[in-house]
Amino acid sequence: MDWGFHRGYETKNLRKLAYFSLKEFFETHKFHMEIKTDKQSYNVWAKNPITHPLASRDKGFDRVDCSTDLSSLEPKDIAKMVMYVNDNATNSFIQQIRRRLSILERPLMTARGDGKSYIYANFNPKYAQYALTILRTFYNFCETYKTADGKELTPAQRLGITDKVFRIE
Repeated sequence: MDWGFHRGYETKNLRKLAYFSLKEFFETHKFHMEIKTDKQSYNVWAKNPITHPLASRDKGFDRVDCSTDLSSLEPKDIAKMVMYVNDNATNSFIQQIRRRLSILERPLMTARGDGKSYIYANFNPKYAQYALTILRTFYNFCETYKTADGKELTPAQRLGITDKVFRIE
């Protein structure tokens, strides 16, 4: 909060201060570097991550990087996007994989504690890939989640890929 006060920001809201911090930071920080040749110039990913200004409750501070060329965006737009960066959707999907695909389940400890039980040890990478493809399709097109504005949408609907919920059949 001292940072915001010394910079002349009136708010004590941490999210707003984090946004202002990122907006100033992106005036100079770039996720890409420009490569110039005799015939052209183009941007390449600089592998230049930043530390997110707000820590999450369960993991602490995250590192954020962007492989997409953002050179056409203003610092305020990049800051707004970075403020919403998290891995919640990915974590949710991985948890669903763990719960729904027994072939990918981790070994269990035996009741006596003398070793591991591989009761679901029919793991075959070929079939695991098939199952993951089916689950990913179901997750993206069939299963709805409540959005911040209260709507029930699939991830595909949120991205604008489709305008309807598909049935598994």
